[in-house]
Amino acid sequence: MRKNVCVIGAGPSGLVAVKELLDEKHTVTCFDRSTELGGVFRSGIGPDEMGAYDSTMLTISNYMMTFSSFPPQHDERRYWSAAEYRQYLMDFAKKFGVDSTIRYRTDVVSVSKNDSGGYTVEVAPVDDPAGRTAHQFDAVVVSTGTHRIPNYVDLPGQEDFTGEIVHSAYYRNAERFRGKRILCVGIGETAADVVNEVAQVAASCTLSVRRYQPVVARYPGSRTFTNDTYTSYVLNSVPLPAATAVQRVGAQLGKRYGKTAITRAVADWNSKNKHFFNHFYTKNEAFIHRVVDGKLAVNASGIDRLGKDYVLFKDGHRENIDTIVLNTGYVEDFSLVRDVRIDDVRRMYKHMIHPDLGAGIVFIGWARPGTGGVPACSEMQSRYFALLCSGKLQLPDRVRLLGHIERQAAYENEVFFGNPELRTLVHYPRYMIDFAKVLGCSPWRPEVFLNPRLAFHLWWGSQVPPVFRLYGPHSDPETARTTILSLPTGFSAVQMLLASAFIGGARVLTAVGLMKRDPAY
Repeated sequence: MRKNVCVIGAGPSGLVAVKELLDEKHTVTCFDRSTELGGVFRSGIGPDEMGAYDSTMLTISNYMMTFSSFPPQHDERRYWSAAEYRQYLMDFAKKFGVDSTIRYRTDVVSVSKNDSGGYTVEVAPVDDPAGRTAHQFDAVVVSTGTHRIPNYVDLPGQEDFTGEIVHSAYYRNAERFRGKRILCVGIGETAADVVNEVAQVAASCTLSVRRYQPVVARYPGSRTFTNDTYTSYVLNSVPLPAATAVQRVGAQLGKRYGKTAITRAVADWNSKNKHFFNHFYTKNEAFIHRVVDGKLAVNASGIDRLGKDYVLFKDGHRENIDTIVLNTGYVEDFSLVRDVRIDDVRRMYKHMIHPDLGAGIVFIGWARPGTGGVPACSEMQSRYFALLCSGKLQLPDRVRLLGHIERQAAYENEVFFGNPELRTLVHYPRYMIDFAKVLGCSPWRPEVFLNPRLAFHLWWGSQVPPVFRLYGPHSDPETARTTILSLPTGFSAVQMLLASAFIGGARVLTAVGLMKRDPAY
C-alpha cells in the first residue's frame, strides 16, 4: 500500500519522517517556509526569527542526538555545535534523498479533511501570501516543532516597567546586554547558556526561578563521560523512590565533599529539590559557574511586582533593573489543523495520534524526553507512522486507543508532577521501550544473549538510537552492533556490583510492599 503523504516542516523531526516514509516507498512532499532545512538549526537566521544562538552547543551527545539509521562515524562521544549538527542533518538528507522532496519558502496555511477521504493542504509562497494553492494528500505529518511561538508571561506590575522585555527565543549573543542591569526569568537548557553569557557582561544579573529545576552537569563528576552515557537500562530499572533517596543523599554529600566549587554548587542547587526525578532535567550547568564567581544572584521566592526600574521579590528583596530576559519557553499551537481541537499533547497516543483523527494526520516532534533526545523519539514515531501508512501495522481500535492514551497520560502526569505545564515531557526509556514493542524492534529477545558482550552493553550502556535498529523493520544489525559496542558504559566494576546489589534490594522492598511501586506505563 503506497500513499501520497505531506510532511510539514523540514527540521529534524520532519526530515526523519520523510526518510522513513521513503523507506516504505510512499510518495512524499515536504513544505518548509525557510530557504534551508534544519529548523531551528538552519543557518542565516534573521534577528526576528527563532533559532540557535551563536555559541549553541547541544545538551546531549552526538550519539544520542542522531538517528539510528545514520549514527556518527568514527567520532568521539561529545557535544556538537549547532553548525556541526546542521551539517549532520544536511548529510542525512542527502544520503537518503530527503532533500529532493522539500519545497522551500512555502507556508502551509491549513490542513483539512476532504470529501474523498483524504486531506487538503493549502499552501502559499512566503513571498506571495495571496497566491494560495490547494494540494490533495492521503495523509499528513505535522512536524513544525515546539519552538515556534514564544511564551510571553505577564509579570505583576509589568505595565509600570519602562525598560526592555525580550524573549530568549531571539537571543543570538550577549552583546546587547553589556553594561545593563538584567533580570532573567526562568531556567532551562537554553536559559542556562543565555544566563551564563549575559551575567558575564551585565552590570548586574539576577535570576528569578519558581523552583530549583534539576541540573545535570554535561560531564557528571568531572569525568570524561557525557551525561547521557548513563541513560541505561540498568538505571531505568531502579524504582523511583529508591533513586530519589540516593539522589538526596548524594546531593548532601556533594555539597560538602565535591571536588570543585562547581560540583559543590551543583549539588547545593539540587539539594533544594526533593523530587529530582519528577522534573525535566536541565542538562547544562553553565549558569552555575556565574553563581560561584558572584556574577549571578538567584532568587526563588517569586516576583511580587515590577516597578518603573526595579523588581520586588516576595521575600522583600528589591533589585534595580532596566532589562528583562524571559526564558519562559514556548506555547503550543495546532490551529493549522482545522478538523480538531488539541489542547494537550498527552491526549494523543504516543504524543502523535489524536483519536478523532486516527492515522490520517499525525504530529511528530511533540515527545520531549527528560533524558535522551527529541530526534530519537521522532524517529520512532516516524517509523510507526510509515508502517501504518503501508498497512503493515494497524492502529488499535478506538476503545483500546483511548485506554492507551489514558494510561500513558496518567503515568506522565504522576511521574512529572514537578513540571505540570510541560505537557510534551516523556520518560525516554519507558517511551522508547514501549514503542519498540509496538514496532517489533525491541533489542531484548533470546538471540541477543548469544552475544554476551552486546547484551552487556545493552544493559549497562546508554540507550542510543541504534539499540532499536538491531532487529525489526528496516533493521541494520551490523551498523547498530558496531555503534553500540564502540561506546564505553561509564561504570566501573565496583559501581556495577554496588548498583546491582542496590537494585536487587530495592526490588525486594517493592515486592514485599515496603517501597512504593513505580506507576505502570
